[in-house]
Amino acid sequence: MNTALCPDFTLEAVYESMVALPVFPKIVHRAMSVLDDPQKNISDVANIIKFDHGLVANILKLTNSAMFGLSQQVSDLETALALLGQNRIREVLIASAAMPYLSRDLHGYEMSPQDLCYHSVGCAMISEVVSQRLDFPHSSELFTAAILHDIGKIVLDIYVGPRLIEVLDRSRRQESDFSTAEWEVIGTDHAVAGSSILQHWEFPRDICRAVRAHHDPDLYIQNRLSAMLAFCNIITVQLGIGVGTDNFRYRLSDQLLYVLDCSERDYYSCLEEAIRVLDDAKDVIRLIFG
Repeated sequence: MNTALCPDFTLEAVYESMVALPVFPKIVHRAMSVLDDPQKNISDVANIIKFDHGLVANILKLTNSAMFGLSQQVSDLETALALLGQNRIREVLIASAAMPYLSRDLHGYEMSPQDLCYHSVGCAMISEVVSQRLDFPHSSELFTAAILHDIGKIVLDIYVGPRLIEVLDRSRRQESDFSTAEWEVIGTDHAVAGSSILQHWEFPRDICRAVRAHHDPDLYIQNRLSAMLAFCNIITVQLGIGVGTDNFRYRLSDQLLYVLDCSERDYYSCLEEAIRVLDDAKDVIRLIFG
């Protein structure tokens, strides 16, 4: 490979470059803190975010989409928040703030903006199906991890783009998953990069850990949130949702199913429901991209 294509490439340079990324809106973290305060109410949340017009526009767009399934169309922020309820507010805040990051080309992964967004939104919506089927009590945390789990691809595509050609070639020649090829070629993968970004953005430790582990079987079986995220991602990939170069190379292991106490019947029920909600995910993508 011609290293002149990326003369400054080192892992240290990649991680240092992460701090140059636009910061995840701090206003979202402030709003989430208010949601946790029993002395505050929906109006307090609305007052925090109402002056961020781009965020409000995204919140209303997503709230009126099939993603959140309200029975009526809403046109003002406070009504939208009141109808959503606390857990849904968390989800719509994260999804709304994430959209500008997810709506971009990833040439090294052969993913269009629609691919990345569809995969991320699809995985998040599948996480709700899986949470309900497997009685997972932390559905909002899983939703957050699911919609942001591939955020590391953005960093690697920007700062290591030329080397992703080599990663892609190795993945195809060895018929290995893309994450394995990333480790072999550049010494890290998008899961590690994504976890580092989320730590920089001050996301909770459990969410950062789940994103870090979602391609690593030795890690994701150690923690239920991590195992749930891995399960949701594998289902999303198996259904061919915005897979890019990852194709269909990720497989469910018996060990993962055992850790999740997921029976064969549960698995196929999740698949069946996932297919249904992905029609709603397409509605979200149409709203975002027109």
